[in-house]
Amino acid sequence: MQDHDIETDVLIVGGGPAGMMCGITAAQFWPSRHVTLIRPEEEAVVPCGIPYIFGTLGGTDEDLAGRAPFLAAGGQILTGRIASADRNARTALLEDGRRIAWNRLVIATGSTPFVPPIEGRDLQGVFEIHKDYDYLDTLLSETLPGVKRLAILGGGFIGVEFADELRKRGIEVHLIEQRPHLLGASFDLDACVAVEQRLTALGVRIHTGATVEAITAGTDPKRVGGIRLNDGGTLAAEAVLIAIGTRPNTTLAGDMGLTLSRSGGVWVDGFQQSREDPHVFAVGDCAHKQDFFTRHANHALLASQAAAEGRIAGMNLYGLKLPRSNAGSISVYASQIDELAFGVAGLTEASAENIGFEVFTGDIRMPDHHPATMPGTHELHCRLVFDANSERLIGGQVIGGPTTAEILNILAVAIQLRATATDLASFQFGSHPRLTAPVHPIVAATGEALRRRLEKP
Repeated sequence: MQDHDIETDVLIVGGGPAGMMCGITAAQFWPSRHVTLIRPEEEAVVPCGIPYIFGTLGGTDEDLAGRAPFLAAGGQILTGRIASADRNARTALLEDGRRIAWNRLVIATGSTPFVPPIEGRDLQGVFEIHKDYDYLDTLLSETLPGVKRLAILGGGFIGVEFADELRKRGIEVHLIEQRPHLLGASFDLDACVAVEQRLTALGVRIHTGATVEAITAGTDPKRVGGIRLNDGGTLAAEAVLIAIGTRPNTTLAGDMGLTLSRSGGVWVDGFQQSREDPHVFAVGDCAHKQDFFTRHANHALLASQAAAEGRIAGMNLYGLKLPRSNAGSISVYASQIDELAFGVAGLTEASAENIGFEVFTGDIRMPDHHPATMPGTHELHCRLVFDANSERLIGGQVIGGPTTAEILNILAVAIQLRATATDLASFQFGSHPRLTAPVHPIVAATGEALRRRLEKP
């Protein structure tokens, strides 16, 4: 390779969870290879921590993503933007004119906020959430100070978490969702209702079954003053957050001629390789996802899934390793509002039945510590969903306290290992009064599921 400003074995475009994890893994698995990661920002934020910048953390600097593990493994980080990439020449041109020669290319360009064509979306005071340090710092220091009433469009995870964090700033928050319930695409009804009740108790105003027809100006024709709903009602607001979702950022991949799936992501195989070129990989939000159970397109864009894909690509860059391939997205969600934690791994009861699975379920409610008088005890509600034909675990929903996330992670492992109800009913676990429930909730819920199944006529 000649006449290039920079030469590298592996070039990773994007420094989010997928790109960074790919870089760390590549440096560990292929220590003789030079790994370079390029990203547009000097400082990168932790995506999942963004809502907490505006409340719990109180500052953008408190949500910076670490670079030490990648640098310690021998990786190099460049700041810049890729203008174009040539698959035949295996080169990338930066916007500043520098040229990078590469042997393997990993596209980890993430996603961008989806902004529907709502009238008034360009008014001052209307914003989305971008994973950019300077943008977020400006929101925190310039846009939000002085705002007394704010409307959030979208009652998914982003909207719910921002509603909880922004109300901590003393802002009157109105959360608007067109579905009948918040988080309706991710949870069964009881979890949706529990989150709505907690947010309402905290002072968040919830408007479900409502669609925004327009964002309207106030006395200043250039600034937002409110929103108009589909029922003709209006709501005054000094700021509007559009949190309807994100879309894969595939501009670079499209310009390179890579196949894009109908769902919008770069088409990749089980090793995260692109269809056209085994030397080009795609990971994270910009890559196509397939559901673990059905192989249908999966539209959940999660940092945890992105990091897993980064590890898979990093391990397979210079030789495919069959056990280290992508078996599909399980979709493990978890969040917390006040002291109420909630999450799901795999399919909910409703989503499994909508797909067409015949299922049986088990529910259990119990204290998450023992005895129940132990300080910090929360009620835990665990629901497990099993396929009726194979008895395999295909999903679980948990509502409770701080132990919720680890229970979900155990469920995710069990799903990946194709564990059955019989396996889970007798699995061995550790127990401690201050750390765990008296009986593991997975065991208890599985036992209830089997009892129901045996009693069913």
